[in-house]
Amino acid sequence: MCKHILNVQVAIRAPCCKKWFDCAECHNETQDHELKKALEMVFACKVCKKVFRKDLKDFDECDEYCPHCDNKYILDAVTKEDKDS
Repeated sequence: MCKHILNVQVAIRAPCCKKWFDCAECHNETQDHELKKALEMVFACKVCKKVFRKDLKDFDECDEYCPHCDNKYILDAVTKEDKDS
């Protein structure tokens, strides 16, 4: 569970180390290198647990949903600070 983004809907596979993280901050807190930016990202849906790829240079509104279960994974992030206020 991500402590940074409370409503995270996907895990990301870091292109630099090929490890799974809930968010970029989770990666940066646990790794000794910067998260490498990539135009193609690999995600794992938290609802159906299936993995999918997205080309970020050709991303549009329909790409905000898991292609397997239609879970909307692009949401306004809810953080601990949001919950506390």
